[in-house]
Amino acid sequence: MSFQNKANKYLLEELLNEFEQSLDIKNENDDEAYQQYAWEQDFDKSWEQLVDKDGELQFIKPQSRIYSEPEADNETPFESLDVISKRGIIRNVVILFDMSETMLEKDFKPDRLYCSFGALKEFVKDLFSKGPITQLGMVVMRNKVANLICQLGTNPEEQLELLGNSLKEGAEGPSSLQNGLEMCLNILCDLPSYSTREVLVIFGSNRTLDAGNILVTLEKLKQNNLTINSISLSPELYILKNICLETGGNYSVARDANHLKHLLNNYTSPPPWKKWMEPVLLKVAFPPLKKTATVSLCVCHSSLVNRAYICPQCHSKSCYIPTKCKCCGIYLVSPPDISRAFHHLIPPKTFIKGNTHVTCSSCNLRNNTGFRCPSCDSWFCEYCNVYIKEELHQCPMCLFLKVNVKQP
Repeated sequence: MSFQNKANKYLLEELLNEFEQSLDIKNENDDEAYQQYAWEQDFDKSWEQLVDKDGELQFIKPQSRIYSEPEADNETPFESLDVISKRGIIRNVVILFDMSETMLEKDFKPDRLYCSFGALKEFVKDLFSKGPITQLGMVVMRNKVANLICQLGTNPEEQLELLGNSLKEGAEGPSSLQNGLEMCLNILCDLPSYSTREVLVIFGSNRTLDAGNILVTLEKLKQNNLTINSISLSPELYILKNICLETGGNYSVARDANHLKHLLNNYTSPPPWKKWMEPVLLKVAFPPLKKTATVSLCVCHSSLVNRAYICPQCHSKSCYIPTKCKCCGIYLVSPPDISRAFHHLIPPKTFIKGNTHVTCSSCNLRNNTGFRCPSCDSWFCEYCNVYIKEELHQCPMCLFLKVNVKQP
């Protein structure tokens, strides 16, 4: 009986080994199936991984290039973010998206259109994560016509879905920058003066085909205090750059997909307070989430729901927050939303860069370059410095010291 048990155990082990080997072969076949062809992959620009540092060429990783390039710091549109200053926390942003035939060029993989759409999806999520009290609208330019995709709203999932549906129609014809800016002007011109009026242009063409004088549109933009920012996927376009500079915005040209994401990330933080803006005490509400036995219509989708946020002022139902009540116009937010917006008003102090051999106070890794907190003199590595600046918004060692001091 024992011999039979050993034989059965041996057969079971053989079957398990064969099954694991078949899984390995299947995984390898799946990896090969999902690999891109050579003409579908990004260009391998190995020379871009060489950076001039102190007169010597040094090889860096592609992932760290964003934070290693000397010119990257100069591209941040909202400079001096570490200084306590007034900022436009309540933002109104309209994305003007180019869907002309030039967006089908293959210099960005798979093409300019879908590369920019992928970067835009990450940007929209980061925008609402860092600034919950933000309203976003989308306009596309296709075949010399500007089409409104969605009005100003606070639901990023629905807006990205609408933009994705528009992408399925394809890119065609030339783009008309004047028509796109005119539509953005109609959306933003009547907004209250305590909020921003921003237009972010994603432009892939090297020309604009307009029916009228675009300089007349520029004067309207300046009179209504619109700020035009633009990221171009093609060589610099003079008229677009001039419009950005005249309205107090910024103009950039993306080199590759990673650089495009970096440029978009610069616009996730709220801009400085403008001279034309008026400070106003704004009333906000904290709606409770309630579930009822009977269904009723929500004001955002006009659909029957039994679980929604109840506006404390007009008692209307909204499916999500943060949002602006469509009945009474009050902002419906939660306490974490206010807290995330408050981080931009009092940002952490900028860490001082040093070229000494230091050990990071957070991850305990030893680095040749460190960043020192001016308050507690703690050193951090490059990656922890970025994480503290973009995610934590405060020095962890300063918090640790404060907690220890308060303890008896």
